[in-house]
Amino acid sequence: MRDVKAGLEFDRAQEYVTHGLRKNATIELYLAGCDDEMVKAVTGHSGVEMLKKYGGQVRQRELARRAQSARNSKEQDGTET
Repeated sequence: MRDVKAGLEFDRAQEYVTHGLRKNATIELYLAGCDDEMVKAVTGHSGVEMLKKYGGQVRQRELARRAQSARNSKEQDGTET
């Protein structure tokens, strides 16, 4: 990461820490619709505690969207919920 930051043409690039990249990756993966296991595979987290912290509302919103979508699909199939 040091080599990558050194090659950037952004004056403040050296101020960034890799930890921020991990958090951003977590958020972007949730926004892309990934589940906890997929996010852990990419970011290297071993549990969901930090995912909950980093993903926060984005994680909850995505889980709620998927749950509602599953409910809607079941309702459209004519089965009871």
